[in-house]
Amino acid sequence: MKLLRSLADVRDFGPLVLAAGFFDGFHRGHRAVLGEARRMAERLGARPGVVTFSPHPGTVLFPDRPVCLLQTEEEKEAVMAELGMALAVILRPTKEFLAESAEDFLRSLEAVPDLRGVVCGENFTFGAGAAGTPETIRAWFAGTDTAVSVVPLTRSPAIGGRVVSSTEIRRLVEAGDMRTAGALLTRPYTLSGGVGRGFRRGTDDTGFPTANLVFGPERVLPADGVYAAFAVIRGRRWPAVTNVGTNPTYGNAARTVETFILHFSEDIYGEAFAVEFVERLRGEIRFPSAAALAAQIAEDVKRAERLLAEETEKEG
Repeated sequence: MKLLRSLADVRDFGPLVLAAGFFDGFHRGHRAVLGEARRMAERLGARPGVVTFSPHPGTVLFPDRPVCLLQTEEEKEAVMAELGMALAVILRPTKEFLAESAEDFLRSLEAVPDLRGVVCGENFTFGAGAAGTPETIRAWFAGTDTAVSVVPLTRSPAIGGRVVSSTEIRRLVEAGDMRTAGALLTRPYTLSGGVGRGFRRGTDDTGFPTANLVFGPERVLPADGVYAAFAVIRGRRWPAVTNVGTNPTYGNAARTVETFILHFSEDIYGEAFAVEFVERLRGEIRFPSAAALAAQIAEDVKRAERLLAEETEKEG
């Protein structure tokens, strides 16, 4: 997949269909938009691509209230490639860019050579004050050789028939409802980063050594608690138990994500690492001693192992 930072940089690419949106998480609704872009591209003898934005416009406009995200930019790029996109134009919104009119954005889009089609979701907005809508796009390209397709919003019985949205999934993750979040995402919610140095309490105090996940501050964190999870290391998934929070038994100042990887004893400090959250087992508890904490972790491990074995069987 070719990556560009400006619509003006799209040259010599040939016939193209572009799907437009922010696409945080690439949930079921986003996948419907990209699926329509692929179908339109095939129908029109073109290649499918994406025009998206990073960082979130809300973070640019209100830096004191940054929008926490379901994916990093690198994770978004990987999913776009996986979903068959031949091109991704990732625009960097500034306050000046966000102050431009919807017409300014459409002129830039219209100038893309051999643009055969534009696809967006029913709730896509753009331009200053979010004045641009799918109907604005339809009207702009009416009578031209550029087709426009607007994909209806996706609803899910998992959330009572409500619209699937990144905002809804962020709320579910922050509430610890990983099962429902995963159903809307079509995969487990995942945090990725590197393995950093922890407090060594798992090794020294409880006998359950943990990998301390180092991740960006812009990520959505699950509710504090203990989770059955899969740890992804060097392309392989391992059953795991992950604690999110301040570890009240020790009274940490900051929230951490610490993972005990079952049946694994290799040193992975400094390596790439990801945690796929499957189900919340319990909330965080303050224990009277390290021994009491260790006993509870042993029970958590037994429960997680059973649950993850069932999960692997379902997937297989």
